[in-house]
Amino acid sequence: MTKFALKSSDVELINCDWPQRLNDLAYAYGKPNVIGKIKQSPTDFIVTEVMTIEPSGEGEHYWLDITKTRLNTDAVAKSLARFSGVSNRDVGYSGMKDFNAVTRQWFSVWKPKGHNLDWGEYALDGVTINQVTKHTRKIKRGTHTANHFKIRILGLSGVENIKQNLDSRLDEIRLKGVPNYFGEQRFGRNVNNLPQVCDMFLGGKRVKDRNLRGILLSSARSWLFNSVVSARVKAKTWQSLYAGEPANLDGTNSVFRVTNVAAENARAERLDIHPTAPLWGQRSKEDRCGLNACDALNELESMAMEDYALLQKGLEAARIEYQRRATRLAPSDVDWFYDQECVTLSFKLQRGQFATSVLRELISTL
Repeated sequence: MTKFALKSSDVELINCDWPQRLNDLAYAYGKPNVIGKIKQSPTDFIVTEVMTIEPSGEGEHYWLDITKTRLNTDAVAKSLARFSGVSNRDVGYSGMKDFNAVTRQWFSVWKPKGHNLDWGEYALDGVTINQVTKHTRKIKRGTHTANHFKIRILGLSGVENIKQNLDSRLDEIRLKGVPNYFGEQRFGRNVNNLPQVCDMFLGGKRVKDRNLRGILLSSARSWLFNSVVSARVKAKTWQSLYAGEPANLDGTNSVFRVTNVAAENARAERLDIHPTAPLWGQRSKEDRCGLNACDALNELESMAMEDYALLQKGLEAARIEYQRRATRLAPSDVDWFYDQECVTLSFKLQRGQFATSVLRELISTL
């Protein structure tokens, strides 16, 4: 895949300690002193997809409200395709959900011809069909608006005043948000996606599987994004805006240039808008000119990514589109209660945001 000049540092990158670098991402409120255990059982991590589309009850697409336990989304989708006798591409879902968890989400199956399917005959260990209806359209990626989480953290220890410590952290998280890091699950087991993507960009690994290739490219973009967000946390600018910065309107993919810094930073303080960091790819002339006009931000981002030029060049060569993403996430409907040495949290996140990024600022895990 190599289409660019290589440096010795590019080749060395493949063998770096990726898990340690992931652990070194900056904390917004300091590394937590409270220690806890998560995902000791699937019921400790419950995720419910928030879908605002109301199925019509008619159409060629079955819509299935499914609860799955210790199963990944793709495995359920393929099982639905086999049962229905359709291609994998005829099964739709809005987002990938956690494996070691209990998750509830919608799937769609396109079945325009033949007899009606008897979903009472469908069986897969760990899957319960809560309801079946029909709709005129397939579920596409990003259709849901949010995910609701209920997470139980066990074995709390580390400091004497645990409740006071956690209460203070949770109040701060509720008011100010946390860095919008991509969670460790984005990078594969033991961060193994990054050596693979480096090998692919160096020309050593030919990836013919389109799904795997997409996962590796996404891992590279996510790593660069996290590196910039970490740099802004260290610089204490992850919650404030630079003049000329592309700002994100909360709850949308809308991005606009900051012209009135004082006014827009007031909006940022209210969590109405957010600073952004790059999802790397081929930049348009407008993107290049816009960031070059914001010297301080351009310098910070360049320095944050300077060790990962191979990832930048590889994404550009793959013609991935350059985008911007908010540097922080603000959980809503935050609540919690204690039970002996455990705490149970509930909160809602916009789609594409990681609950593990919230937990990272709250506890240190064993």
